Amino acid sequence: MRLAVLTFAMIWGLTPLQAAEFQDCETCPVMIEVPAGDFLMGTAVADRLIDPRTGKPATNDSPQHPVTFASPFAIGKYEVTVAEYGVFIAATDHTTTDRCMDFSKEDSFSFNKELDWNNTGFDQAPSQPVVCVSFFDAEAYAEWLSQETGANYRLPTEAEWEYTARAGATKAYFWGTDEAKACDHANVRSEGAYTISKRQAVSDRADGFPCDDGFAHSSPAGSFIPNALGIYDAQGNAWEWVVDCNHKDYEGAPADGRAWIDADDCLFAIIRGGSYLNLVQRSSTTVRAGRPKTGGATNMGFRIVKGGGESGDNPRTAVQLGPELGIDLTSPGARVFAENCAACHRQQSTYKGVYGKDQKSVETAIRDGGNNVMSMPTFGDVLTDAEIRDVAAYVRELNGWD
Repeated sequence: MRLAVLTFAMIWGLTPLQAAEFQDCETCPVMIEVPAGDFLMGTAVADRLIDPRTGKPATNDSPQHPVTFASPFAIGKYEVTVAEYGVFIAATDHTTTDRCMDFSKEDSFSFNKELDWNNTGFDQAPSQPVVCVSFFDAEAYAEWLSQETGANYRLPTEAEWEYTARAGATKAYFWGTDEAKACDHANVRSEGAYTISKRQAVSDRADGFPCDDGFAHSSPAGSFIPNALGIYDAQGNAWEWVVDCNHKDYEGAPADGRAWIDADDCLFAIIRGGSYLNLVQRSSTTVRAGRPKTGGATNMGFRIVKGGGESGDNPRTAVQLGPELGIDLTSPGARVFAENCAACHRQQSTYKGVYGKDQKSVETAIRDGGNNVMSMPTFGDVLTDAEIRDVAAYVRELNGWD
C-alpha cells in the first residue's frame, strides 16, 4: 500500500514523517521514495570526527561539496536481509564469495572459508542484514531483482547513499550531535562485540562506550529509530556497498549524484555507514572506506536503490573471487600474500595504487589500512614488520612499480 507522498520541504525539515513506501513483489525489499533535491556532501573541516583508529581527524570525506539530484529515486527502507537474499540464492543458485573476513579471533581478524552469507559464525535471524557478500554478490542480487520485476534496481551511488542517510541532517549523525543517543538509533560497537584489533581492544578498555545498544552482533531490521526519511540502519549494523570506485577524497567528485567510475576497471569500491563492530565515530553518515570488490566480511552488507538518474557505467569482469592465482610460493612475500591477501584480488597482478607505489607507501597501506594494495582491516596487528616488508616488495615487483 502506498502512503501519501510528503513534500520535499517537510522531509528535509526533519519533521516526524512517514515517506511513501512500496514493494514491487511480496519478497522484494520495501522501498522508500526519495525526492529530487540537493545537499552538501562530505564533512566541513570544523566538523571532522576523530578517527578512533588513528587519533586524528578523518579527511577522506573532504572537501565538502554541493550535489544536486535532478530526478527522484527510491532506496531500501532496510538493508537487504538474509531472507530476501535467500530467495535470490534459491532462484539462481548463485555462488557467493568463498572467503569471509571473520572477527571472532581474540583482538584480531582472519579470512574464514567456512563462513558465508548463511553461516556467519553467530546466530543470524532471517530479518538481519545479509553479510559475507562481495560487491559482485550484491550487484548480482540487484540485477536478478531487475529481471524479476522489470524495474531498474541497482546499488546506490555514494552520493545517493549519503543524501538519504543524512535525510536533511547536516552533522555527522542523522539524530544530532550527542553520541550517547547512538544506541537509540544505530547498532554500533558496544560491550560484548568482537574486537577488530589489539588497538581496538585497548581503546575499548580506555574509552568505553557511550551507551549499550543491546546487540553484540547484527540486529534485525527495524530495531532502532529510523532517520527522518524513514530509513533504518543508515548508520551501523552493517557496512553497505555502493557502486563508486574508491577515491582517497572528494577532489573531482561528480556534482550531479552519479557514480564516480574510473575509465579502467576499478578493483576497489566504497562501503558506507559503519557496523555493529565500529565505534559511533566510525559509523557516521560521512564515514567511508575502500574495500576490494571481491571481499566479504561478517559486518559488510548492502541496500539497493531503484530508478533515478543513471549511475554511470560500472565496469566489471566475469572473474570472481577464488580463481587459481598461480602464485609462485618460492618467495617469503608471495607466501604471505597467498595466506593473507589473495582473497582481496581477482588477479595477483592487478592493483590500483591510490596512495603511492613506492615501498614505504605500500607498506603503510598494508600496515595501517588503505587503498593501495588491500583495504580490509589493518594488517599491522596480524603481520610482523618483516612480513609487511616482504609482501610490499612482492606486490611492487608484480606490478613493476620500481
